[in-house]
This record gives sequence, structure tokens and C-alpha cells, in this order.
Amino acid sequence: MKTSGRLADLTSFIAMDILEAAFEMERRGQNIVHLEVGEPDFAPPPPVEEAMARALRDGKTHYTHSLGIPELREAVAARYRDKYGVEVSPERVCVTTGTSAGFLLVFGALLDPGDVAAMSDPGYPCYPNFARFVGASPQAIPIEEADGFQLTPEVISSQNLSGVKMFIVSSPANPTGTLTGKDTYKWILERGYSLVSDEIYHDLMYTGEREFSGLEISDDVIVVDGFSKRFAMTGLRLGWVVVPPSLVRAMNRLSQNLYISAPTLSQWGGVAALTQGKEHVERMRLEYGRRQRLLMDGLKSLGFKVGFEPQGAFYIFADISSFSPDSFDFCRKMLAEARVAATPGIDFGRNKTSRYVRFSYTQTVERLEEGLARLRAWL
Repeated sequence: MKTSGRLADLTSFIAMDILEAAFEMERRGQNIVHLEVGEPDFAPPPPVEEAMARALRDGKTHYTHSLGIPELREAVAARYRDKYGVEVSPERVCVTTGTSAGFLLVFGALLDPGDVAAMSDPGYPCYPNFARFVGASPQAIPIEEADGFQLTPEVISSQNLSGVKMFIVSSPANPTGTLTGKDTYKWILERGYSLVSDEIYHDLMYTGEREFSGLEISDDVIVVDGFSKRFAMTGLRLGWVVVPPSLVRAMNRLSQNLYISAPTLSQWGGVAALTQGKEHVERMRLEYGRRQRLLMDGLKSLGFKVGFEPQGAFYIFADISSFSPDSFDFCRKMLAEARVAATPGIDFGRNKTSRYVRFSYTQTVERLEEGLARLRAWL
């Protein structure tokens, strides 16, 4: 059967390809150390489990409003008031089936065929495909390790921005863990571009700095966030988008047609996460910090180059050029021969990414130590 033309330019998500290959090896009885995907190994906070079980017992299994239950939209709005000092009307909060659905709605609402969406390279690999899927074009803006993988006004202004309508900024960023400065947000907004701020890794910081929300700068910033990373709720598929009032109805219409509403039980779990989960997130953050130090020191001792210490998220973007010029081939062999799964840098763009591999520290200290021991023996 012939597939649609829109699929021709869509790339695979290599991190998921690696994960699925690792799953197949595990089904054949092999033991794999998983350092490839950004999926917390923790269970959701107990209040989340209790809230979802209670919602199920109470028969809360039906459709909700397409933009989410009022209790969850209010809890999201309260987060911006309490954490960032920003007043956000719950009416501007659009609950989505994970941040992936949120991005698809935003791209669908704002981009026409021929428009250009600009993003950093390296950067999250799904952003370009969201743009392509709605008929727009992605524009990669190269960022360098020597500059701390920073997307700055100077870097942006050095590019040809003809046709650019939207910028997507991730802070802390995937795969580098970099924070983006407020001056970058302001530069983009002052020139009339739409700005989407991906804040999924907020609360996962390790250097003492405080991340800021794009909403602290302007109500015109579109913020995408969710529960997968900080609350370890990846499989519950729950996220949100905060949009300007003028965009709410468009998001409403799209969500009605594309998925009706986010999973009802997950939404009640989300309420509990935001209102009762803070101490659980802090415990996870402290453990991630311990793992980061262990994995970074271990990789350096093996000859990997880590010239930039991530400020947030849970990834190390390591230079493998001492071992191989081809990160994809390196990761393929590492999985097959060392039984350690990690994501090749080429999943995240084309700017020198063949020399990098992303290692995720979302496994226990014991598993990280096992992975390092396997790499030591393999190398």
C-alpha cells in the first residue's frame, strides 16, 4: 500500500529504534543496560497512583472537556503562580495527551505550508518532524559545545531567517541539558516571531541555577510542559500547553478532532501530582544528580570527552571521536556487542552530531555501574 507523500521526509526517532531493538534482544534472553531513552525508572508519586485508583473506583472513566478537567487546569495555573510568580488564567491551559500532542496542536494551529520553524541543532529530533507533518519546513540553527551549546541572539542573527515564523526553544535542552538565557527569548519576541518554550525538564536542575518560564517574559510565549519527566508519568500520556487567549479556541477545535480529550484517569493523577508531588520530585532530582556525577566521571575515565556539564534534564552528550567518527555505527556495535543501549548524536541533528552519543542517567546507580563496566571491557 502506498503511503502519503507527507511521510517521505519524516525521519525515524532513532532513540526509539534503539529502544525497540533492545527490547527484541531482551525477548531473546539478553540483558541490556538502557541508557538510550529519557524515561525515568521511578514509579509515579504514590498520591498519583492513589488518585487514579480512586478515580477508577468512582467511575471517572468518560470523556472530559477537550481542554481538560477544570481541577487540572486550575492546578497548572497555580503552578505558574507559586513557582514563577506569574498569573495564568486556567482558561489558557490546554491539557494534552503528552507534550507530543501539545506540539502537534501548536504547530497545526500556527504554521501554514511553506512557513519555517527554527530550532537548535543539536536539538530534540521530533521538532523538525512536527513541522514537516503540517507542511512547514524546519530550519536548524547550529550551536557548538565550545559555546556551551547556547542558542544566543548572536548565533540566531548570524543565520538567514527568511520565511521563519516560529522559534522553538527547549530549556533545559535535550540532548545537552543547556539553559537558554532570557535575552534569547526577548530577542525572538521583539522581532515578532512566535515563540514556543519547551519546559518539560523544569524542576530537574543540578547546578543551583533557577530555570525561568517563558511566561515570566511575556504572555505571548506559548509554553509546552507535562508530567512525563519530573513526575515519572511517561506512559500516562499527559501534558499541557499554555497559550495566549486568542489561540485557545483553535487548540480546542484541534483537540476535539484529533483525540477528543486526554486520558481521564491520568488527568486526575495529574491533579495529585501538582498538588501533592513536590517532595517526591525533589527526591528524584537529588538521585538524578548523584547519577549524573557517577556517569560523567565514569565516561571521562573511559576516554569519552565531556566538555560541557549539563545544567538540567538527565542526559550527557558525550564526544566519542576518540573511538569512532560515526555515532550511529558506534551505538549499533555498542548495543550488539556490549549490550549497552545509548542514542547516537545524529538523532538530534546534523551539526557535528556524528561525533556525539547521548547517555541517559535514568537507571539506578547499580545499572549505571554495570553499563560502565561493560563499556570498559568492550572498549
